[in-house]
Amino acid sequence: MTISPNVIIPENLLYGYHLADVMDLITRLHVNGETKVELLKGWAQTVGVRLSASQFNTVRNTGTDCFGPVT
Repeated sequence: MTISPNVIIPENLLYGYHLADVMDLITRLHVNGETKVELLKGWAQTVGVRLSASQFNTVRNTGTDCFGPVT
């Protein structure tokens, strides 16, 4: 299923310099990790920002299907 980031992410955050705000918004959503990654990926494609694997992992690890870091 494809989710448009424009449905969830407010229009005023559709600029590349709002990366930290967008990541904060996405990490607070109560959805699974892959959905969060898809939202971040869609936002990045929309605004033309390139993201690192670490940034994707940051939002993925806050999903409802994740239970925190393995120790």
